[in-house]
Amino acid sequence: MMDTILFYTLYTLLLMFGILLSVAFAGVRLSKGNALIISVLFALCGIIQATAYALFNEMLVWKIYPLIGHMPVILLLCLYFRLRISTSLAAVVTTYLCCQPAKWFGIFMETLTDNQRAGQITHIITLLLTGAVIIWHLAPCISEIYRKDNRSIFIFSIVPMVYYIFDYSMGVYTGFFTDNNRIVVEFLPFFLCIAYLMFCVVYYKEYEKKTDAERKEQIIRITAEQQAKESETLRRGEHEIRCMRNDVLMFLSRLSLYLQREETKAAQKIIKDFKAYMEASSIKRYCENAMVNYILTEYGAKCRDEHIDFQASLDIADLTVDEVMFTSILSNALDNAMYAQMELPKGKRSIKVMLKISDSKLLLSVRNPFRKKPLFADGMPVSDKSGHGYGTQSIRYITEHLGGNCQFTIENETFVLRVVL
Repeated sequence: MMDTILFYTLYTLLLMFGILLSVAFAGVRLSKGNALIISVLFALCGIIQATAYALFNEMLVWKIYPLIGHMPVILLLCLYFRLRISTSLAAVVTTYLCCQPAKWFGIFMETLTDNQRAGQITHIITLLLTGAVIIWHLAPCISEIYRKDNRSIFIFSIVPMVYYIFDYSMGVYTGFFTDNNRIVVEFLPFFLCIAYLMFCVVYYKEYEKKTDAERKEQIIRITAEQQAKESETLRRGEHEIRCMRNDVLMFLSRLSLYLQREETKAAQKIIKDFKAYMEASSIKRYCENAMVNYILTEYGAKCRDEHIDFQASLDIADLTVDEVMFTSILSNALDNAMYAQMELPKGKRSIKVMLKISDSKLLLSVRNPFRKKPLFADGMPVSDKSGHGYGTQSIRYITEHLGGNCQFTIENETFVLRVVL
């Protein structure tokens, strides 16, 4: 009597375990409506399987179990919950694999105590514990994976799928696995090894695609940021032109007034002052490229305001690489250099920029002193301050994207950035 109760209790729990884990791995929420549908499925499967046990022997029931136990769950997930066949299959075979730990503990306890009841009780307890842990902690993660594209589902379900096929083909439909045949016993590790290697290759390919997509996204973001900087520079230039226009009108009005009064000395003085003002506000011509010119002029003005000795030596007719990408490198380099100078006393602040073409290569060099020697990791300067260090990473990323290379070094107490494109 006790053995019969334990058998049907274990069988009932296995059925419940399989259905609940399958819907959890498939990402189905256990709402009231869904719980009712799942309960109906549980009842129908129970009736079908109880009928099968009454009509056939246990071995035959296990052989047809994929039809009376697994297929109804797959049909429910596909037809009622409108999930893809790949998601439904992956959820069911993963659930089948998750049944094995409780099964092993039951066999272990039965072998250890030489008592079938002890094994069944252990199987039941372990099944309840593993079911609770998997549903509450593991199923949410796995269901996210099984919501992805079919390729990703295949990658992550290949091991449970291989085990499912192997267990039924070698342990249920044939007795090869239980006959202690060495070829069959060693076949599972062999098959899992092949599956693992396939997983590694496919996953690496997927990782490469993801990395490439992230790089393209970063390029788009960098381009947008640089265009925003260019727009800001143009707006600032337009504002300065409007101010200069007002200054010119005021100058002409005052000059006309002095000339009408025949105040020659006053007229000469405002002409001299205005000439000096225009020379101070004129844009220095560093090179033929307008954006490089704007950036160097802008940073030159900032350096004057912050008492930084700014020197720029350029020997190029025009850029030989993508303008947006290069100006992003230049802007980041000058931003980093200026940030480092603000930690120094005014008399020791300096930034030196060199840009030239040599052997068809575009060479950029930015030099600046520093107060605290920067730390390096894998050839890259790292910052111990939150929110810093992204500029150098961006420089390296864009340089590599353009097919060049960059180098960050310390030479004679001077931080040096070299970029070759």
